[in-house]
Amino acid sequence: MRELDVVLETYLECDNNFPDESSLTIFESFLESTDMDLYEWLTKRSRPSDSEFATIVDRALAMQQ
Repeated sequence: MRELDVVLETYLECDNNFPDESSLTIFESFLESTDMDLYEWLTKRSRPSDSEFATIVDRALAMQQ
């Protein structure tokens, strides 16, 4: 979905998103979520139950403002 691509591209352009290997691993797991979950989260229709995923969503959406 193009809308998700725009949000995630902006997030990826930020240099400080992956300060360590653990952060990158969490983001890779986040991307393995279903497209529908990502869509729901990134359009604020729902929140991830995983707190690390919720942090990614919050940061990604904040970058869109």
